[in-house]
Amino acid sequence: MKLAFISPGSVNHTVKWVNSLSEKGIDVTLITQHRVESRLRPSVTVKYLPFSGTLGYFLNAILLRRMISKLQPDVVNVHYATGYGTLAMLSGISPYILSVWGSDVYEYPYLSSFKGWLTRKSLLSADQIASTSHDMARQVLKLVEDYPKDIAITPFGVDLSKFYSTRDPFSSAEITIGIVKTLEHKYGIDLLIEAFSSLEKYFCYRNIPITLKLMIVGGGELKEVLSAQVDKLLIDSQVEFVGKVPNDSVPKYINEMDIFVVPSRIESFGVSAVEALACERVCIVADTGGLPEVITDGETGLVVKPESSEEISNALIVLIEDIEKSKSFGKAGRKDVLNRFSEVSTVETMISLYQDFSENHA
Repeated sequence: MKLAFISPGSVNHTVKWVNSLSEKGIDVTLITQHRVESRLRPSVTVKYLPFSGTLGYFLNAILLRRMISKLQPDVVNVHYATGYGTLAMLSGISPYILSVWGSDVYEYPYLSSFKGWLTRKSLLSADQIASTSHDMARQVLKLVEDYPKDIAITPFGVDLSKFYSTRDPFSSAEITIGIVKTLEHKYGIDLLIEAFSSLEKYFCYRNIPITLKLMIVGGGELKEVLSAQVDKLLIDSQVEFVGKVPNDSVPKYINEMDIFVVPSRIESFGVSAVEALACERVCIVADTGGLPEVITDGETGLVVKPESSEEISNALIVLIEDIEKSKSFGKAGRKDVLNRFSEVSTVETMISLYQDFSENHA
């Protein structure tokens, strides 16, 4: 199968997809206007579009059509409804699958009436839409209620040879609560900090000797704001801002944590929670977007009400006061990821979609 994969080459998810698909014998050509920053398999061909930035999605249209005409792929898979979705729509290529990722349908369409219109045009131009979660598929249907076809579910996968437990959780005197996320408002890290402060007070008032730490891994625009919040709550000695780390280092930091928390206000899928489960870390997630599809409440973690630091704090208390149950949640999480979200299984799901699409549009 010959595949044209049109996507931002600078994003780790793109690199993971094209490498995994190529490893399965797919002839992959990545077409992008973003520079590839991670290592690609030698079998992956990269074709760069000449124009970059927002204008590139308009100025590259004619060249993209020529590339596709020359390449004659069996399947074209465009990623991100805005940006590359706009480019594909303007280029006039057909047929193609459009994979939506998150902010392109949860946030961008609501920034202005024009952006909403453009997103809907992009979605309706695709011959097939794919989503990483059922919740995001429902969000797409809010934007294009008259979309005539089923939306395919193609979740992100995790490389289980990289994400696994290298340290038993709760095996040290210090209990570390953590998160790996970009420091943005939509990921609710301020809620986690507030919950951690309440948790510290809970054990302090009850004279329960316990050492707690909060580890925040990720860079972003809210670093100073969040640091100020930590200082105001007088918990700076217990909170570590690690900063942005390379993707290859993420498993190392997850393994330093005992409980993983994702308190997002917006979340299309929840790949960070899947990575934590793969490392046998019990998770607390907000009942937001695709997160409840990833965490089974009361089996692999706890699902709490969105925008509630109090519920996060209460869930942390439950997990810390019953460590054996927390460990069992982590082990169950690893098994669940093996069954549903391993990179092997999710790539097979994507290939199956490609095969059906190719047969239906031959």
